[in-house]
Amino acid sequence: MALNGDDSLTSVTIRKIMEPAEEITQEIDNFIPLFGLSPKLGPIAHWGLVIEKNAIKVDNTMDYQTNIPGIYAIGDVNTYPGKLKLILCGFHEATLMCQSAYQRIFPNKRNVMKYTTVGGVQGFDGTKKEAPKAVIRAIV
Repeated sequence: MALNGDDSLTSVTIRKIMEPAEEITQEIDNFIPLFGLSPKLGPIAHWGLVIEKNAIKVDNTMDYQTNIPGIYAIGDVNTYPGKLKLILCGFHEATLMCQSAYQRIFPNKRNVMKYTTVGGVQGFDGTKKEAPKAVIRAIV
């Protein structure tokens, strides 16, 4: 991944490792990835987002967007009816948020999710790990 720009951030480049491998550059206004162990909102609390119980209220029926289109909140920083503050829930929220963000960035592209047993995964050693073809045919 690369953040691009001279005096200010203008775009982000993401390198896909799954087939077809390619680099995608997207123009952006802001890029604010956050990872924290304490869900304190800090300055984000003043962005005009709906805040409830010291957390950002999101629409959990679709994609975890906030009241501002294109701004998502996942993990312990968000709230919705029935919210459980578990790491597992954050992973689930992230997958749905990423699907929505992909469609927002590439409205004319179709993103097909596949089981890792079908498409394989990139190993830490750089090799692709995948199930034997007979297993894949049985799944598909």
